[in-house]
Amino acid sequence: MTPEGKAREIINRMLNESGWEIVNRDNYSPKLSAVAIEEGLLKGNLEADYLLFINGKAIGVLEAKREEHQLSDTVIKQAERYVRRLPSWCSYWYHPLPIVYLSNGKEILFKNRNNPDENYTAVSRIHSPKEIVKMLGIEDYYAGLPTLQKKGLRACQYEAITELESSFRLGQSRALMVLATGSGKTFTACMAAYRLLSYTPMKKVLFLVDRNNLGRQAEGEFGTFRLTETGEPLNTIFTTERLKSAKIPKDANVIISTIQRLFALLTGQELDDNDNDESNNEDDNEIQLGGKLNLPPDFFDLIIIDECHRSIYGNWRQVLEYFKSAKMIGLTATPAPETQAFFNNNCIVNYTLEKSIADGINVDYRVYRIKTQTTESGGAIKEGENITQITKYSGKTEDVKNSVEKTYTSTELNRSIVNPSQIKLILETYRDAIYTELYPDRAAQLEYIPKTLIFALNDAHATNIVRIAKEIFPNQSENFVQKITYSAGDSNQLIRSFRNDKDFRIAVTVTLVATGTDVKPLEVIMFMRDVESDSLYIQMKGRGVRTIGDEQLRNVTPNAISKDLFFLVDAVGVTEHEMQVTRPGGEFSSPNMSLKILLERITHGDLPDDNLRLLASRLSRINIKSDDQQRQKFTDLAGIEIKDLAVQIFNVLEGDSLEPFIDINQSNLVRKGLVKALAHNPKARQYLLELNDGFIAILQPGEDNLIEKGFSIEEAQKTTQAFEEYINTHKDEIEALRIIYNNTNAPITYGMLKDLREKLVQISNKFNPVLLWNTYSILDPTHVVSFRSKDEKDALTNIIQLVRFAFKKVPELRSLSSTAASRFELWCGQNQRPLTEAQKEIIRNVVNYIVANGSCTMNDIKEEDKPLVVQMIGNFGSADAVNTAIISLSQFILKAA
Repeated sequence: MTPEGKAREIINRMLNESGWEIVNRDNYSPKLSAVAIEEGLLKGNLEADYLLFINGKAIGVLEAKREEHQLSDTVIKQAERYVRRLPSWCSYWYHPLPIVYLSNGKEILFKNRNNPDENYTAVSRIHSPKEIVKMLGIEDYYAGLPTLQKKGLRACQYEAITELESSFRLGQSRALMVLATGSGKTFTACMAAYRLLSYTPMKKVLFLVDRNNLGRQAEGEFGTFRLTETGEPLNTIFTTERLKSAKIPKDANVIISTIQRLFALLTGQELDDNDNDESNNEDDNEIQLGGKLNLPPDFFDLIIIDECHRSIYGNWRQVLEYFKSAKMIGLTATPAPETQAFFNNNCIVNYTLEKSIADGINVDYRVYRIKTQTTESGGAIKEGENITQITKYSGKTEDVKNSVEKTYTSTELNRSIVNPSQIKLILETYRDAIYTELYPDRAAQLEYIPKTLIFALNDAHATNIVRIAKEIFPNQSENFVQKITYSAGDSNQLIRSFRNDKDFRIAVTVTLVATGTDVKPLEVIMFMRDVESDSLYIQMKGRGVRTIGDEQLRNVTPNAISKDLFFLVDAVGVTEHEMQVTRPGGEFSSPNMSLKILLERITHGDLPDDNLRLLASRLSRINIKSDDQQRQKFTDLAGIEIKDLAVQIFNVLEGDSLEPFIDINQSNLVRKGLVKALAHNPKARQYLLELNDGFIAILQPGEDNLIEKGFSIEEAQKTTQAFEEYINTHKDEIEALRIIYNNTNAPITYGMLKDLREKLVQISNKFNPVLLWNTYSILDPTHVVSFRSKDEKDALTNIIQLVRFAFKKVPELRSLSSTAASRFELWCGQNQRPLTEAQKEIIRNVVNYIVANGSCTMNDIKEEDKPLVVQMIGNFGSADAVNTAIISLSQFILKAA
């Protein structure tokens, strides 16, 4: 390296350490926060060694000299001339430029020219952008941000933070980050909060979570985030508090809360540290803010909203909009159109699940379908059949005989009808498939079945699944299958146990584990409930996509090999219909109040037209879904039929004969007369609430039959057809494909195979070699040999075998690893290449390298294992002999048998 090059290397490092990004003129972008442009162009075709920019405006120059060059008056005059020569098409903070550095790599001289009394002084380092902004009194809010370093960040996280800061600098107040589940949304939020608190005037950040148990999880992540200047955890630099009481500590910089707890704090309600609040709670009342509130509207500088597709609209939107001066960042994997609209359609990054799978951040899934007669078509409850009836409103359980034979549809199944035989058949089918179809390469140990998450329709359904699963998997530990719902106790502890404990194998939930929860060892997700919402479905699937190290996986699943994909067991057809995407609307309308609140209000005489009309509408709906026996019971209690009460109210309202409702303290006798049957009869109101919530009938025992089970043949055919079309189309232009198709002796190198693999996964994440291998095994199991080890599964040369099988060049799909030992013996036995035993044993070590990486040379091996190459040269006598042998062996092992 030249003396100039050495000095530049040192100066570049000092600039980077102080937060400056070094670019050449062609790569400059104003969205970069702090930039040093090398050979920055000045007037008169002069070039500054480094031209410094903050937020797109020039701020100074750095003149660089080689190490032995003294920083003399001549150098100072040169730099002083440069600060006056900025081109007219360049933006600047001050002119002439105020900041001047001189450096030869050993020493640095600095001058702030805006201070007339300041001379050039020696400094130990280059100032950070924040220090320069403070020194010059620049009042730009984001000018002090140093350039973001890529180290420690995924590409999608780097893009998200860079685009966020650029967006805020351009005046945007809201920004949406769409980041796939598992790509590190909370880590990205930690990075954003740390930088904005460290380098801008921001002092208080609110991190809104969807549920309290996710708040605890976020609190932990803020505590372990160490991508800071000092390497210290973020929560030791900036005080981080999860909202546990009705008071925020004065020194708190990061406050973690649900929106419900924030509302309680604003309005002076008591707060308990529990896990029971979440954004889609059952309270139908629109939140109203009024009167004296406990926080001013400018209290927060920044609000980061996790799972923002759920919590930015609806009942709670007013709470967010109260803090109107705060910048807002939304985090989600599944944005609805309303989400986009709330953030002014300013989506700064869109990192999809498909991209994350292609990048190896997440794993893909394979669908295993189970169809039963009852699931598909419903069934019948015969007259006189014993059933257990659960009143959903009260939870009361009683054994009764069915009075009239009636049929039930597949939609009613598990909603109002529970058929234990259907649940049992699905679980038995899954149990029998685990080690025969899903994981045939694992030791069949039921106590270590893959971690399985089952989505149930409701809490009662979940309870039945747990009960029946204990029968299907007998003699297991007490914790083998457990429910994780709000009725099951400490959800945080249950989720931790499911994540870490060996004996907790099956978790049954409704929605509590549907979003945000990280259980990396999870390998099977079973849908025993249908889902209509596209965003909820993606969130549910997202629980299975997390990657995990092999050893970490075996710590909780001892018979596992590795997690290359997860299985989606579809027992209800959730994968076979289009999902609904919420459409954008105008203003969000106020939801109707719950029936319980409505009945309470009418009982107290709150009887405006809207309440009467709403009551009549609810009565009509309840009448339609009730049976004759239930209608008669209401009549006995209220003295009037449900239908007649509804019609009576509608008729009076339509007749426009009612006196206006002005005040609840007026007599309002006609209005009160309309609802007297309910207002004067608590038992009738109670029963109406029971009818509204409905009943669950549990059959004893019920019956069901299996229609179909297995992987989707149609999906597998589509995947392999698309793969074969791709390789046939590109067999002449992609070098690896050309060699394999023509079966030539040309080497197929690591670079070629890596290039082909990248091209394949860019086309489709289902073209991942492991997934393709499994797909072919679904279609032709007798001609596809399963992998025996992780090394065999990870071998890059599996691509060669896949392409050969697709091109019909080989009769079966088998890893080269499985034939490598015998091929090596054949190669050794060739007459023209007699080998000594010592030579044979030493070069045997190269076989696994060839199988894993493709054709290689001695230099390739040397990069991985230099001592091995030295030993081979000693045994073969020369480097040329070793290289010839390795090339020959590569060709022989990789050549089609």
